[in-house]
Parts: sequence; structure tokens; C-alpha cells
Amino acid sequence: MTNQQTILTLARVLKNSDQAIMVDQLLNWQQEKARINDPEAFHEGTWWVYMPIRAWQEQLSWISERTIQRHLKELNELGLIRIGDFNRYRYDRTRWYTVNEEKLRLMISER
Repeated sequence: MTNQQTILTLARVLKNSDQAIMVDQLLNWQQEKARINDPEAFHEGTWWVYMPIRAWQEQLSWISERTIQRHLKELNELGLIRIGDFNRYRYDRTRWYTVNEEKLRLMISER
């Protein structure tokens, strides 16, 4: 769904290029889950990505773990991403993430 122009537009709308990159990265991971048809990643009618904060930080090495947590919280509050818990075990507190593509399209089109 995303291309370079979309990322730039989203960065302007969010006033944060790191958040725009995170949304783009999440979309790429979701598309990969859909491409390989991973049944464990399909919940509530959409594809989700299971991702510990440390793994986010390994992918986005210039952003601290604390900042990643804050960005994810802000993106969730904006309705641009959803955060879920589909773990098998109660002690596993790793979050699952998905992009609200409808909200993404709306934010970009309003620009």
C-alpha cells in the first residue's frame, strides 16, 4: 500500500518521520504475513505482527526502546494502529500490532 510519497505525506501529517517509518515497516511485515498465509497471525479479520519492543529497536536502531513504546502508544491513540494480545500464555506480554488501513487512507487523503 505504501510508497515513498505516501510515507512522506504521512510524516507531514503526523509531524514525525519516525512514526511514519514505523507504520510503513508494520505494513510491510503485515503484507509478508499475508503473503505466506501465516494462520497464527490472522485475528479479528486482519493480519497482525507479533513484535517485542526489543525487536522493533533492532530494526529501527536509531530509535530508543522507550521512544518506540511512546510512538506505538501515540499511533494507537490516533487510531492508526491497533495493539492486541493474542498470546497463548498469560505470562507472555508481547504485543501484536496491525495498521488500521482505513484510517491510514483517510489521513493521507485529508492531506
